[in-house]
Formats: sequence, C-alpha cells, structure tokens
Amino acid sequence: MLFRQKMTVIHQSYGTPRVVYALKSCLERNNIYSELKVESKKGLVAYQLLVPRQKAQKARNLLHLYKKELEKA
Repeated sequence: MLFRQKMTVIHQSYGTPRVVYALKSCLERNNIYSELKVESKKGLVAYQLLVPRQKAQKARNLLHLYKKELEKA
C-alpha cells in the first residue's frame, strides 16, 4: 500500500501461528488487506492480525464465520 492506513487488531494468538495464517488467507480470498505482526517477549510469541479500520467489521464477520466452521468440523 502506498499510504499508511489506521489498522485494527481483529485476532491475537500465542504459540503456533496456524490459525492466524488460515485467517489471513481467508481475508485475502475476500479481498481484505491484512498485516501480521509478530512479537516475541520472554520466549512467548504473540501473533496479531491487523486489518484497515474501514474493513474491520467485514473482517470480524468473516472471523466469526471461520470460528463457526471450526466448531462444526
């Protein structure tokens, strides 16, 4: 992106990044730009998934649908 937009955290997890990467690919399939922020403090790795503030509500809806699919399986 050429300019910096205000970003919102829609998901944060610790440990293995499988869910974060799956959510990121789900957002990309729905044409929503996302960034992954990785922080490591005292041996604990935290993953944050960020989306532009304008698309945050749609991203949260997709996140909710994704969680329902996981519970169903």
